[in-house]
Amino acid sequence: MIIRPSLAALAVAAALPAAHAASPYDSPVLLAAAPTEQPVVVVTATRQAQRADELIASIDLIDREEIERAGPGSALDLLARQPGVQISSNGGPGKTSSLYLRGANANHTILLIDGVRVGSVTAGQPSLESLPLSQIERIEILRGPASALYGADAIGGVIQIFTKRGEGPALIEAFGGAGNMGTTHIGAGVSGSTGPWSYALRAAEYNTSGVSARKGPYPAYDPTPWDPSAGQYGAGHNYNPARDADRDGFRSRSLGGNIGYTVAPGHELRLNLMRIESRNWYDGGGYNAVGGADVGNDAVTEVVALESRNRLAPNWQSTLRVAQSKDESTGFRNTNRFNSKQDQILWQNDVKLPVGNLMLGYEHLEQRVDSSTTYTVKSRDISSFMAGWNAAIDKHLLQANLRHDSNSQFGDKLTHLVGYGYRITPALRADASIGTSFKAPTLNDLYYIDSGGNHGNPDLKAEQGRNREVALRYDAAGTRASVTYFDNKISNLIEWAALPPTYAYVPLQTGQARIKGWELAYSALIGAYEVSASVDLLDPRDEANDRQLARRAREAARAGVTRSFGKLTLGSEVLASGKRYSDAANTEKLGGYSLVNLFAHYKLDRDWRLEARVNNLFDKDYELAKGYNTLGTGVFVGVRYTSR
Repeated sequence: MIIRPSLAALAVAAALPAAHAASPYDSPVLLAAAPTEQPVVVVTATRQAQRADELIASIDLIDREEIERAGPGSALDLLARQPGVQISSNGGPGKTSSLYLRGANANHTILLIDGVRVGSVTAGQPSLESLPLSQIERIEILRGPASALYGADAIGGVIQIFTKRGEGPALIEAFGGAGNMGTTHIGAGVSGSTGPWSYALRAAEYNTSGVSARKGPYPAYDPTPWDPSAGQYGAGHNYNPARDADRDGFRSRSLGGNIGYTVAPGHELRLNLMRIESRNWYDGGGYNAVGGADVGNDAVTEVVALESRNRLAPNWQSTLRVAQSKDESTGFRNTNRFNSKQDQILWQNDVKLPVGNLMLGYEHLEQRVDSSTTYTVKSRDISSFMAGWNAAIDKHLLQANLRHDSNSQFGDKLTHLVGYGYRITPALRADASIGTSFKAPTLNDLYYIDSGGNHGNPDLKAEQGRNREVALRYDAAGTRASVTYFDNKISNLIEWAALPPTYAYVPLQTGQARIKGWELAYSALIGAYEVSASVDLLDPRDEANDRQLARRAREAARAGVTRSFGKLTLGSEVLASGKRYSDAANTEKLGGYSLVNLFAHYKLDRDWRLEARVNNLFDKDYELAKGYNTLGTGVFVGVRYTSR
């Protein structure tokens, strides 16, 4: 695969148009390539550095160029424009959101930052809406079951974020810009290496006034509180609708970096750190604050990891990592507190065999929660052994993975993944795979309870998935196309719903859900134009009641065109989605929508560049969750400096 400049932000599933950046998993012994080409290398699909054109899995790579084209915002904003991804959001920037990868639940996708698992132990999903793009160097999106590689929760797939690594002379970066809705974004960073040392440091701040989280029309003033038994308001409510109609802002401040030291050739120590502090405002609705005043939360996402990479033999690379991640949320006008901590140990060994590459590893994960909510159980631990093998033999591509997880709450679980690919011609390949996955119920699923009667269920079983998929992929002369069919059956699927007569939210467990569909993708360089397109045709269904899974559309499509005119680069994106339902009962319909985005970059000189972006050009009014606003037209202009 020859590297060429990346396509617009809508790079399709089969396309990986990005230069390889150094990662904590890189192993030169695994990177053999023909002398005349520089291969694209990814890590997440096999846990080993491997050429993208030898992968059986469905994977996307988003490089730094595409991240910069995306403008300010969060990782969720960029991921929402990728194939196989749908989202829901309870308001504007920073508000509680969910990502559905291939139609699976929001807590069916694992988020890794430089190999470290990140997310809430109570909710079971990461806060992608507060993770800033300014800290990200590249993203890999693995679609399909990956429990045989990464353990519990990877029913839909894995998203791995890689941060900047220092290499060569000092590189200085800075960015600043502003837009409508009171949006500002500033950031700076430095990276490089000298002698045995390498280093990287980035800091940024993002602010926006956003929009009102709740969608009007707002209810009229009524001085009485809601009486659920009577289905109406009672005395003393003191609700002021004007306070729900105001803007609900968001602010994040982030610091990320790493420092590495080469002890001897093939032996390196590295310390990684990322910390994100955010403040999020949302509507009180008259329930959480007197008079409906805005409430909100202060949140922290933090990752600290110490890693030792050692080449123990010419064909043997060992990686030992000790890490801790935090996901903390505290209400600043109430006493709600949900603090998650995950302590992680990894020992992974990559060995090049006479035929193929072997991976053997051990992982230990301890999850803990400190909360204002009383949980009957506040911690659990998982010990895991894993093995994998992959090979490219003549026209044949092979992958096999096996993993055993021992969970202190749910006992033992064995998962597997087997894949086979065949090169019909040098440009045309057929792939097939089958894999199993599982997800242990979250602490919220099991033990959550509040004063409103919402509660978990300690008798829930672990969810289990079995996925089959086949694909046909074409890659030649700058043109890439793929057709993929997948069928993922999930038993014991957990979904929360409001049940009469009190309409308290509780977790329900269906006997069987089935998510099947087609992924169509195309990208090409046609003359001076980079073009891309993808279509997702999805059937996400709860087979127990023959209903469509909530907040997931059956059809989604994306298209992008980019062209450079000397110093000027122009691009456009079109995103379209079919209808969906906001609730599991399929009574609250959300209409389909289409969005048009534009971006432009202009090189002032070697080091300076002007950037502009317009999202939702035609100010489309649409909903991703019933009763919550989305952003209208957003305009942002900035300037970027990168020392060359």
